This record gives sequence, structure tokens and C-alpha cells, in this order.
Amino acid sequence: MDREGEARDVAPGLLRIHAVSRATGVSPHALRIWERRYGTMASRRSAAGYRLYTGEDLERIRIIKELLDAGHSVGDVAGLSLEELVAVRAQGRPRPEPPPIASATDVEALRRAGLLAVREQFLVATERLDPLGAERALATAGLALEPLALVTDVVAPLLVEVGDRWRDGRFSVAQEHAASAAVRAHLSDLLRAARPARSAPLYVCTTPAGEQHELGAMMAAVVLAHAGGQVVYLGPSMPAADVAFACKRSGAEGVLLSVVALDPVDARRELGRIRRALPIPVVVFVGGPATLDPVPDGVTRLTDFAQLVRVLGAVARP
Repeated sequence: MDREGEARDVAPGLLRIHAVSRATGVSPHALRIWERRYGTMASRRSAAGYRLYTGEDLERIRIIKELLDAGHSVGDVAGLSLEELVAVRAQGRPRPEPPPIASATDVEALRRAGLLAVREQFLVATERLDPLGAERALATAGLALEPLALVTDVVAPLLVEVGDRWRDGRFSVAQEHAASAAVRAHLSDLLRAARPARSAPLYVCTTPAGEQHELGAMMAAVVLAHAGGQVVYLGPSMPAADVAFACKRSGAEGVLLSVVALDPVDARRELGRIRRALPIPVVVFVGGPATLDPVPDGVTRLTDFAQLVRVLGAVARP
């Protein structure tokens, strides 16, 4: 739908999600996650499926942000009615002794403290085997950052640090797995919250057979989805024949693969198998530290997530 069509699709007095974001300072993907998790926010949908917000919705979101800035947990206030929110605001600040991560929901404090503080909160929660605390740290960062910045400036560096701590013995296997689980849960939320246009290019995202580390593929899928692409995410270790089946069944225009721990020779072999199993018009991209140059003919190597966004912009249909 073009912009004129989108404008006709919004009734007078109702607001689209980006207008609400500008008015409240809450990012669009945070609003989507709140709606999914707590059944709140947008009270209407347009005929084309766009979220539409009333004046009451806008006021609720403003008060929710006030309460988050005051130290309340989003889980405690996001599902409340306007009248209940007003009552909570009148009671003042919540009880002392907030969870160690929850106080960081103050977005301005996050910006002042910098991303290093959020990363440290995540690592401290992981050390304590506190997965909810680790997820709260990521959610805090998500209030201030768009998905590309969240992935490149928070999630990716955290995964490197967790891996380093596991290798040198500062983190146990249990702590490494807890960190991965927290990241996986947050990326899953972000992936489900994306709402690309139905006309957007569609990509299958996975890892080649034998590659069990899926977080690189998940990060790429999140970046792609929030940059405007449609995504079919298949999880890790997908044989070439099944990648081809998924592309044929879904009508995907491309495949996005991540290779992290697979032996580089095995990775090159699997990439070749995937390329040969696909029709020529289906483009194949690969990223990750285990990608061995040169990649097979017909496969394009991506060096970072920003390049992925540029590629999508180059192939996206108007």
C-alpha cells in the first residue's frame, strides 16, 4: 500500500504507531512487544492490519513511560487501564529494593550511563544465573535502541564476551547456556514483533547442516525483519534439500545463512550444496566467522549487519 493509501486507511482521530512513538518517546518495536506480551496498547486495527491508537491509548502509553522512568516494572503496569495507571501514578514511586536490573528502564539514564552499563548488567545477571535479569537488561536497551543498533552494539558484543568468559573458565557451561537462552528469548520477541509489508522481499533464515549455533542467524533475521523484509526463520542445522523445500513452499527470494562454529571446509561444502539445490534466481547470502573465502559461486558473503540492511534496500520492491 502506498503512503496515500495508508493515509486513507487511518480514520480521523486515530494515530499510527510511528506517530505514537514520536509523541511518547517509546520505540515502535517496544510498543509491539508490550502489545504481544501484555495484551495492551493499540486498541484498534485498520482494514490493512495497521495498529491504530486512540487518544486514550496515547495517554496510557505516556503514563506507562512515566511509571517506568519512576522505577516500576513494565510487567506490573503495561496491562493496566487508564484509570488504574492514574491511581498508580498518584501513589508515587514503587516500594524500594527494586530488582537490580529493573531500575535501568529509565531510558535517559540508559543514554547517560551508556551501553557498557547495560552489558554489565546482563553479565552480572548471567553470572548469578538470573535469566530474567538478563532479559530485563536486553529489554531496557530495546527501549532506547532500534533493532540494528541493539544487535550490533549490545547483543553481538555480549555474545563475544560470554564466549570469552566460557573459554577462559570465568563462566560455566550453565552460565553460557543461560546467557544464550536470554538472548534467544529476546530475539524471538523482536522477530515476532516485526510487521513487514506483505509485498516485501521474503528470505529464509537458517544455518547449514551441522551448524548448531543459531544466534547469528536469529540476529540477522531480526535485523532483516525490522528493516522491512519478510522472514521465514527455520532454526539451526538445515540440510540443503530442506532449505530448497522451504524456499519453494514459501516463495522466498533469498536465503540468509550464518556459520559460526562449523568447520570452514564443511561450511563451504554445505554452502555449495544449498546453492546447487536452489533455483538460480534465489539469492544466497552468508555471514559469520567460520565462512571461508572464497565462498562458492553464487553465494554472497556479508561482513556485517549494516551490509544486510543495504542489500535489502537494493532488492526491495517499491
